[in-house]
Amino acid sequence: MRPSVHAARDESIDVARAVAILGMFVIHAVLVLATAVPTQGASGFVLWWCDGRAAATFVTLAGFGVARLAARYDHPQGMRVLHRRALVLWVMGVANLMIWPGDILRVYGVALLLAPWLLRLSTRTRVVTSIALGIAFPLLMTVIDWTQHWQLETLTYVGVWTPAGFVRNLLYDGFRPVVPWLAFFIMGTVLAEQDLQDARLWRRLLVAGSALTLASVLTSSALNQLLQQHAPQFDALTREGLVGTTSLPPLPLFLLSAVGTTSLLLGSVVALVPHLPRGLVEPLVAAGRRALTWYLLHI
Repeated sequence: MRPSVHAARDESIDVARAVAILGMFVIHAVLVLATAVPTQGASGFVLWWCDGRAAATFVTLAGFGVARLAARYDHPQGMRVLHRRALVLWVMGVANLMIWPGDILRVYGVALLLAPWLLRLSTRTRVVTSIALGIAFPLLMTVIDWTQHWQLETLTYVGVWTPAGFVRNLLYDGFRPVVPWLAFFIMGTVLAEQDLQDARLWRRLLVAGSALTLASVLTSSALNQLLQQHAPQFDALTREGLVGTTSLPPLPLFLLSAVGTTSLLLGSVVALVPHLPRGLVEPLVAAGRRALTWYLLHI
């Protein structure tokens, strides 16, 4: 491939990160400012993709970036770099939580703290760990009431600034808890080992993304109909929480849909960026490389 195409392939991650940030802008603005959230048509589809799935793409790309960063250093030096950044993100996340309950920076702080250990695991072990985190969350729900500290009608979490509430919110029942959201970060480290120059990669991402997204939506719809028929005591909000693809709570169907939409986005971007006008690509690359700044500013 020509050098210019190589550069475009490398820029595709920055473009994808910019699109993910834009998706987070959209869903957060709607949640805070809108009087009603569209669920039908093109607007409904865009908001469905943005709801949690944009953040999942963002976290996945954070894992990609951390793995590529760590590869530049030997292990002791890389550990020091990642731990310093983990501390900075943790402090920023705690400050951000004061004004934005959906903060995700604390999860990044935990992820970077664990990154030196995670990156020493084999690819297969990391994939298995991601799957295990996805399975662990619904198992935890059977022993710990996920709704106990939520006022779901207003998306308000009660008690986050108590010691127990802070830890619980971070690890299990917050907007973006470590379990299972760390799974996206880990999958990003696996993605970082792939060759972006390989044309087969984006084809695989598109096929896998389409299959996973479609499977999650069809399964969700079928289970919702079964609940309506056989468990009429469950209202629409309860059914959505149990068998929907919503990010609250982040049950396996949401994780499946988020992996699918992330794969679709990455496959599309890797395929298209080499052929797009530079006037469109360069601003997106610049935004993607300043993702943390844009995240804080949009809050």
